[in-house]
Amino acid sequence: MTTPYNHNGFLDGLINSWILRHREQFEAVFEEAKALNRHCHEFIDGLRVDLGNEKQIVTSVLFARLLELYQGAFIVAERGLTTPLRILFRTFLEAFFHHAAIHIDATYLNEYLNQFHVQRKKLINRLRKSTSPRLDDLRQGIDEALVSAIERTINEEGARRVSVEEVARRAHLHDIYVTVYEILSRAIHTSASDLESHIRFCEKTGKIQGFRYGPSSEETRRVLCLMGMALTEALEQVSNTFGEDRKAMCVSHKDKFQQLLRCENSEEHV
Repeated sequence: MTTPYNHNGFLDGLINSWILRHREQFEAVFEEAKALNRHCHEFIDGLRVDLGNEKQIVTSVLFARLLELYQGAFIVAERGLTTPLRILFRTFLEAFFHHAAIHIDATYLNEYLNQFHVQRKKLINRLRKSTSPRLDDLRQGIDEALVSAIERTINEEGARRVSVEEVARRAHLHDIYVTVYEILSRAIHTSASDLESHIRFCEKTGKIQGFRYGPSSEETRRVLCLMGMALTEALEQVSNTFGEDRKAMCVSHKDKFQQLLRCENSEEHV
């Protein structure tokens, strides 16, 4: 049996031919993803951020992160790396929750920024509780004055840990959190259920026949279209923050991704 890879795996060799066939098979999806990417870059290339405006600073940086994750997903999707694609999608969604929550809930921006202090305090507490001798130097190097300053800031700001689920609720995206995000979390945490994707079962007996390794197109359409729709929403939101109206263009992109997603997805693996 011929495999779509050689001893170079996903990096070089036979995978290059697979990528060409894959790009041809999903040409409409990849082209629409590239078109959205160009429009996003046109936005950030002309960006003029008011450094006295916290919302503009934070949302522009978050948007840049979303765009980078989106391009990363495009690259791994090209090569048929399904597990890294799911991991990138999950990370992208978390950033998308924060981005949307800041635009929808006026009180969330300050809470989001305060997570920096909460996370620093959490790290210090973990170091202090650890009994590992390998962390002795780090424990001894903790600056108590800094710890006091962090605690004071937390108390003054009323800072508290905000879970991803709460962020999703405040972004009006809880339905995505309890479905897509939760399923994708299995890939992040390498759960036993997620490992099944690497096992080949006999259709008749249900017994293990072997292991699956190599490129697959099974997630290409779904992930790139869903990420594209989310990034389009983020582009429309952040554009409004900068006083720009990109609604018509964003609606066009969303419609195209929805059409592509509705296409009968009966393609065989390349």
